[in-house]
Amino acid sequence: MDFTTVAKLRKYLTVKHHIPGRIRITFDRAIITDPEALKLVKTAPKMPDAVKKTSVNIFSKSLVIEYDADRIPPQLLEDLINAPSDEAASVIVEKLYSLLYGV
Repeated sequence: MDFTTVAKLRKYLTVKHHIPGRIRITFDRAIITDPEALKLVKTAPKMPDAVKKTSVNIFSKSLVIEYDADRIPPQLLEDLINAPSDEAASVIVEKLYSLLYGV
């Protein structure tokens, strides 16, 4: 899952626990009806190299993302999940990619 996908699916996501470098996100079951989520089943997008590991537990309805907190500001990642609008999420995604790739 890349940051653009997180932005698109954020309405189903809730930050459960977050320490710099590791964030646990729970997701609503309704996510399985979203076409963007269904695409993930077929082809998982490439994560930035600052993301060390992701794991999904469908039984606990959670996603854990382990990341390099020196390269991805923890608050920015949390802000992405909690963004109030698509426009705000898009701005955060651009900031994240700019920090990671200088784009």
